[in-house]
Parts: sequence; structure tokens; C-alpha cells
Amino acid sequence: MRELISETPEDKALKETYPSFKDRLSFEDFKKKFYSLKISDKWNFVRATSLYQHSYKCESCNPNIKMVLLCSCADALQLVGEECSLKNCMEFYGKYCPSEFRTPPIEYYADGKLPIATAPFDKAIRFIYKAFRCSYVHEGIQHLREIPNGIEWHAFMDRIDDEKDIYVVDLLKISEWFGKITFESLFAMLEQ
Repeated sequence: MRELISETPEDKALKETYPSFKDRLSFEDFKKKFYSLKISDKWNFVRATSLYQHSYKCESCNPNIKMVLLCSCADALQLVGEECSLKNCMEFYGKYCPSEFRTPPIEYYADGKLPIATAPFDKAIRFIYKAFRCSYVHEGIQHLREIPNGIEWHAFMDRIDDEKDIYVVDLLKISEWFGKITFESLFAMLEQ
């Protein structure tokens, strides 16, 4: 009789994380890349990917939760440290998001004045963190709602903190774009 080899918690965690990357890597390649990650706690990557995966489970019931989980994904990596949520978010996207995905569906009026322009990537990430994560988690403010069929453009305008910049967010594209850059950033992290 063959002795059954029990699966370790680490193997189970990697198998649960792997589906996000299965279209690009074999499981063996994924494991090699995972174990060669250049972060102090590799299991933060598993936690971050789990949050990424859960964000898509929440997308249809509440897209605001999806955005919060995507921001939390970046924070779970703790690239800067604990209790540095915004800094962790900025570091993750700033360091790992490939350049071809850095055009956000956010425009802004610099200093609140014309002309309107595409928001710089770092300002867009900071705005997403403040408007979608902080507003929802700390104040219960929801910006994303189900939009009726036939609507081709829906936006909201806001500013954050005491900044003079005014942001205009395409609410039909923001969730998809932010999910895409989160995945591409996680994948880029594996590739380094």
C-alpha cells in the first residue's frame, strides 16, 4: 500500500493562489517564481493575491468592496511596512505596474483650473486610495453603483484632502482598469 502524502498548508496556499496566473505560467514555474520573490515575507504575496481573487467575487454584488480589496491587496504586501497603507499602495503600483497600463480613466484639473488632462499615474493611485478605499472604509461613501444599460459614460468629480486638484473619474472603466493594473503588478512582481 502506498502511503498518502498529506498536502502541506504552504502547498495548499500556493494551489489556491495559482489560478490567477495559470494563463501565463505552469504551476511549477509559478512555484519557482514564488520562492524566488525578492520580498521579505513571501506569504504576503499569497495574501495579496487572495485579496485580488476575492475582489472579483465581490464585483457583481458591490464594486466598492472590489476597489477596497484591490487597495488592500497592495497594502498586504507591506513593501514599506505595517501601518503604512497609502505608502504600501503607492510603492506597489509605482514599482511594479508596467508602463503600458499606467493611463488611468481619470482626468483632472491641476490646481482646479483648465485645461483638463489625464491624471498622472501617481496622483491617480493616490486619488483611488483616498476616494475609493478611505471614503468607503471610514465613512461608508460608495462611488460605484450599478449603472443602467445604455449609459456610455458616467463620471463623478471630486477632490481629496486640501488639494486644489479636481478629479473626474470614469465610473464605467475605473474598476476594470484598477483590477487590470493590480494583476499586472502582481505578475510583474513574480517576474523580477
